[in-house]
Amino acid sequence: MIPAAFTYHRAASVDDAIEALGQDEDAKVLAGGHSLIPALKLRIARPSVLVDVGRLDDLRYVRDDGDRIAIGALSRHSGLVADAVLRRDCPVVARTAALVGDPQVRHRGTIGGSVAHA
Repeated sequence: MIPAAFTYHRAASVDDAIEALGQDEDAKVLAGGHSLIPALKLRIARPSVLVDVGRLDDLRYVRDDGDRIAIGALSRHSGLVADAVLRRDCPVVARTAALVGDPQVRHRGTIGGSVAHA
């Protein structure tokens, strides 16, 4: 199927993405796309603007912040499986990430997309 028409905006920074999203209440964020693209094709989702944040490395991290572990929204499931901090301090997240979808989904899908879709 073919999605409804939309405007595409590739965000150059987190601030650029926030600004683009704030300009249109029907805007949606695109990162890995494994949840959004099928919804677009079936016209379940019909955003007026897609704001692509997939190349914003600022949002792709796992780090020990002292009393917590911080995970960026663009962290891919495959990265969580292999991350040394998670494997050491929170192995349930690394093990669970290994069970998400199939290899293609784990290599492209992001934890932020999964949380947003859920």
